Formats: sequence, C-alpha cells, structure tokens
Amino acid sequence: MRIRKATRSDKEQVLSFCSNTFDWGDYIDQVWDLWRADKNGRLLVAESEGNKIAMSHVAVCPDSKSAWLEGVRVHPGYRRSQVASRLIERMVQYGRQKGARQASAIVAADNVASQRMMEKNGFEVVSRWAYYSTTADRAKRQKSEARLATAGDLGSIWQYLQKSRVYRLSAKRYVKSWHWYTLDRKALQNFIKDERVIVTGRPINGVAIINKHGYWSKKNILQIIYLDPASAKSLRHLVLFVTNLYLDGKFDRLQVLCHESKSMTCFFEKFMIKEQEQFLLYNKVFTP
Repeated sequence: MRIRKATRSDKEQVLSFCSNTFDWGDYIDQVWDLWRADKNGRLLVAESEGNKIAMSHVAVCPDSKSAWLEGVRVHPGYRRSQVASRLIERMVQYGRQKGARQASAIVAADNVASQRMMEKNGFEVVSRWAYYSTTADRAKRQKSEARLATAGDLGSIWQYLQKSRVYRLSAKRYVKSWHWYTLDRKALQNFIKDERVIVTGRPINGVAIINKHGYWSKKNILQIIYLDPASAKSLRHLVLFVTNLYLDGKFDRLQVLCHESKSMTCFFEKFMIKEQEQFLLYNKVFTP
C-alpha cells in the first residue's frame, strides 16, 4: 500500500466508496475539490495494486500550532487492515512537518470503531460537543435581553471566559467549517469586530459566537459556533437573539454547535429540533 497526495483523477473512484458512510450518506463529494485545493493542508489517497482504497484530509489550523484531521474513509474491502491508522500516522507527520504541536479530530459519539482507532493512535478525548439543527418553521420573534458585543466588552468577555466552566469543558474551542479552533483573545477580538459575538448581562453572564456565512457550498445557514450561558435565563436570551437574526435574515437553517450537556440538550429538545448528534473531540499533543 502507498499513501500519496490526491490527484484530480482519483475523485471518481474514491467517491464510489464514500457515498453511504452514514445513514444520511456522506459529505466528501461536497468537500473533495475544496480539500484538494487547500494550500494549508493535504488531501491524501491510499492505493493498493492500482486501486484507490482509502482517503483522508489534514489541515494546519490558522494559529499554525495545530493540525486538524478529518475525512478518513476506507473501502469496505480493506477495513480492519490498519489502513486508517496508516493515514493518521501520515497526517500527523504532515502536521509536525508544518510546525504543528498537536492534532485534533472529531468522532461521532456512537462510532465506537473510530473511537478505538483514535485512542490506539494516542489521541485522548478532551471535550464532548453537540450539534442541533432546525428550520425553526414555527418560530416567532420574541424580545431578547441579549445584545451584540462591542470593542469595549472585550476585556469583560475574556474575563468571563477565564472563569467559565463551559469554556474549559469546550476545550476552549469554537467551530468553523467543522474544524475546531482555539478560542483565544485574538480570535475573540476579531469576532467582536465582525459583529459575531452576542452577550447577556451587565456584568456579562452569557456569550455566544455566530457564523452568518455557512460553510462549504451551504451558504444560507446561520450557526451558533460557541455557546456559553451562565444560567437557563442567559441561554434563553442568547438563543432568542440568534433566532431573531435567523428570522430577519431568511436563512434556510439554524444550527447550533456547543458543549454537550444535559441542560443544553433539555433546552434544545424543546426548540423544534430537526436533527441532533453528539461528537467527541480528540486531541494528541506531539512529543518533542
């Protein structure tokens, strides 16, 4: 078996075994071209005797300190043959060559086989995340006490996060195009500048970060990509504020990605949820 950089001609054969990975299908067809053109990453293909038998993608995160591993797919006829582990080794090697100090990936909470594979390769669970999605068909505008954060709120928000249990349990990450990145003070400052941070309370007792531009080819989606309420009340007002944005912007869908907890699940299960899923966030710190 040989692992190499993907070429244009690999696409058709690889997609032939990447169409029914999940109950709803797969997303590789939506990202293949984006991943192959990624200047900060590498799309890999494994082949044996001229046949394409597996693929994966690794990207170096904006801070250049982390590598993100994703899209590991193995042809059914070659599973349980250490192919996935070989791809992980190659992705980690790529990340280290680019200066990354750690690598991360997400695995569905019900995907036991992939969890074992990650743990076998030295990765540890650092956070549990949940995904909720709704079209909010029956939603109506309601008054919210939340507001857009301003530059003057930066210090207070950062101070809130440093004391936040949710921030710690979220592994101090936010989501962008299904990559989990570090939410540091610089990232927070940029989000505030772009009017993407919602807060409640004076002093602040809740924070949400949003994405109005969707991801991949899905542009008309509004997302909450980090959610950190101090109470049920602040959670309600943060979500109401974003729901009002959803209604005003005529988005096709509202998605929430946040730390998985019973309180969050109980709240969103009452919120006309169409889809929900849980993920484990894995991380591996490289040894010198």
